[in-house]
Amino acid sequence: MRPVITLLTDFGDRDYYVSAMKGVILGIAPDAQIVDVTHRITPFSIFEGAFVLWQAVRWFPRGTVHVVVVDPGVGSERDAVVVRAGGHYLVGPDNGVLYPAAESLGIEEVRRVEEGELTLPRSGTFDGRDVFAPVAAHIASGVPLERVGPRKEGLIRIELFRYEVGPDSISGHVLHVDRFGNVVLDVPADALPPGWPARLMVELEDGRRLEARLASHYEEGSPGELLVIRGSSGLLELSTRRGSAADVVGLSPGGRVRLSPS
Repeated sequence: MRPVITLLTDFGDRDYYVSAMKGVILGIAPDAQIVDVTHRITPFSIFEGAFVLWQAVRWFPRGTVHVVVVDPGVGSERDAVVVRAGGHYLVGPDNGVLYPAAESLGIEEVRRVEEGELTLPRSGTFDGRDVFAPVAAHIASGVPLERVGPRKEGLIRIELFRYEVGPDSISGHVLHVDRFGNVVLDVPADALPPGWPARLMVELEDGRRLEARLASHYEEGSPGELLVIRGSSGLLELSTRRGSAADVVGLSPGGRVRLSPS
């Protein structure tokens, strides 16, 4: 089987950055299958990048190398790392973006990347090309982790799920807004109390209060009606039928939401 390398970044698609990373990878591992998870993570949003990686890795075969570049601290003293977890390899900055996925897979080994043998000369502003892409390609080609660098104890941690359940409300945060404008919250669907009614109140961080309906799918609501959906990620989503809930609520990753019975 050809080696699989995934790419997840906040680079967008208007610049040459992603193509440069792919060129480096193919120059080292010409048989690699490169899969673009997404390059549209909100710039600098470590939490959103961590969420998307956490969702994506479980669907790839063991041995896949996952490269993540959501790296507001590029050029600083933060470490570049390779994590072996559940038979996968995660390559990226040690800023928390790798931790939720690595933890879910089961962390087996962490290595700090040393500049030199497996990296390109470092520019200081483009570790995706200079460090992460070549290291990932070498790993996919069978280079042992011992050559990456020394062992490192643990990773910088972030907690994706910071929701709180009160006696009559649930407070959560926005993890991700998808292409359709569905607003994914950090609240597991099974956190909803079973006795709650189908009509809910959504309180936004700007003080607005919007009525919403608990629904099982997107077509269940009326056009423009705000819905609370149990999404395919296992988390609650704010949605509207054939429209953008993000436009309705005006929230982006990191925004706060409070749900309560209406």
